[in-house]
Amino acid sequence: MAKGSLKALTTAALVVATAVLAAENESSDAVLAQVAMNVADLDRSERYYRDVLGFKRVWEYPPDSAAPIEIGLAAPGGGAGLVLAHLSDDPLPEGKGRYGRIIVNTADAKALAAKAEAAGSTTRFVTIPGDNPPTIVFFRDPDGYEIELYQAPRPP
Repeated sequence: MAKGSLKALTTAALVVATAVLAAENESSDAVLAQVAMNVADLDRSERYYRDVLGFKRVWEYPPDSAAPIEIGLAAPGGGAGLVLAHLSDDPLPEGKGRYGRIIVNTADAKALAAKAEAAGSTTRFVTIPGDNPPTIVFFRDPDGYEIELYQAPRPP
């Protein structure tokens, strides 16, 4: 393995190590490491996640390849990694975006929503009643996967 690939994998492991999740009063070693999804165009999807959400490539497979089939992205704020894969040129299945979504915590949902709109996404803001509601915005990436931006309510 090349030095750059080893460094990228080490960086990815550090990102993953910060994403430890455990339920209260429950013992578990389960950690959400990465979310992986098949995309139609690896370069287009990487640009989208970089330009809209600030994600950066930390590894690729095969390592040091001119044409990787998988790339690992790290979010600027840490947490679980995102794996974008393009395994074949077969069309993506219908309805693939219905089974779930990618949730991104942010301190400025409106700014990221504006970037998503500039990149061609249609945003949908969710209105939550109350004096200090969270900001929640939904939109889809170029392959139709749903992304939710969540901005916590202001501290009291």
